[in-house]
Amino acid sequence: TVENYLNPRHLGNCFAIAFFFQSGLALGTAAIGNLVQILTGYKVLRGMNNPMLEATSPSDFWGKRWNLLVHVVLKRGVYKPVRRYASALIASLAVFVASGLFHEWVVHAVFLYNKQSEGVVLGSNTAFFVWNFVVIACERMLVATKGVQSLKKVLPRFMVTVMIIMSSLPAAHWFGGPYLNGNFFSDYEIFVPMIRKM
Repeated sequence: TVENYLNPRHLGNCFAIAFFFQSGLALGTAAIGNLVQILTGYKVLRGMNNPMLEATSPSDFWGKRWNLLVHVVLKRGVYKPVRRYASALIASLAVFVASGLFHEWVVHAVFLYNKQSEGVVLGSNTAFFVWNFVVIACERMLVATKGVQSLKKVLPRFMVTVMIIMSSLPAAHWFGGPYLNGNFFSDYEIFVPMIRKM
């Protein structure tokens, strides 16, 4: 129900999982990037640009802040080829579906292939990414309206970021659920409290 999706404990869990992913990806890409830079002298792109706390729109979140290395790969490998034959909207949908399918493969490889968890179900990652495509499609339709422009001028930036995160946060368990059910975060529970439904 909508009440369950907007329950503060549910939203807290979803935020914690998203923040773990952001922190893990940021730390991992920074460590590998620094190593590559030290060994080769080549400057490496930053992997994350603090999307959870600084995004100014859903497009900014996914296009300029979240997992930038994968963004470049999906733009070159999916968006541009599809865009040659279809609209920007269809090309964007193709990117989000491709990302969802890739994450389904990761869930399968990590949990299901080794039969580590019976509670892990395929399909939820793709549903999460398709939901975010819908959010971005709505953004494209609404961004030029006077109401949205007025809100962006009046609201403090952190409130805009909160509204952006809230457009996806209630459905974030579709992405994080397989990892949570597969006990991916069990090692984190030692030093970080998890919010659980009572």
